[in-house]
Amino acid sequence: MRSGIVIEPLDVNKHDRAAFGSGVEQVDNFLKKTAGKLMKGGTARIFVATSPNDNPEEILGFYSINAHSVDYGDLHNRYRRYALPDGKVPAAFIGMMGVTSSAQSQGLGGLLLADALKGAYIASYRVGTAMVLLDVLDCGNSADVARRQTLYNSFGFQCLPSHPLRMFLPVATIAQMYKEP
Repeated sequence: MRSGIVIEPLDVNKHDRAAFGSGVEQVDNFLKKTAGKLMKGGTARIFVATSPNDNPEEILGFYSINAHSVDYGDLHNRYRRYALPDGKVPAAFIGMMGVTSSAQSQGLGGLLLADALKGAYIASYRVGTAMVLLDVLDCGNSADVARRQTLYNSFGFQCLPSHPLRMFLPVATIAQMYKEP
C-alpha cells in the first residue's frame, strides 16, 4: 500500500470522483453520481482515502455511512434486547465501500472499514447506536462475495439470520477494539 494514506471527508470540489474505477459499476456509479447528493442532503457521510504526498485529488477508496435501524425480529435472540419500544434497533449503516483497481489487495479495504467502525463507535457516545450494519455487495461473482464476507468476518461481523448478505457488528464489540473514543 502507498505510504501516507489519509482518510478524510469527501470534498466534491477537491477530490476527483470521475477518475475513480473499482471495476464494479455499482460502486463506481455510487461515488460518481450519488455520493455528492447524499452529502449535500445530509443523509450520508462519505469518507475517502487519499495519498496527499502522491496525488491529493486521487481517490484510492471510500465508504459511506449513515444512520439506520434494523427490526429486532431480524436479529439473533441475544441481540433483541437492544430494541427500542418501537421494535427497532438503532444502527450505523456502511452503505457502500470501494477501492480503486490500482489499490486493491493492499489492505486498503480493511483500513477503510476500521475507520468507519471507529467513527461509528465515537458517534455512539453522542447518538444511541447499538450496532453497525452493512450489506455484502453481490456483483454476481461468488468469489468476490466470499472475499468480502471473509473481510467482514475478520472484524467480527455476523450475518443476519433473515438476510444472509446483511451483516452486523455490535458497538460493544467495537468498543473492545478501541477501548476509548
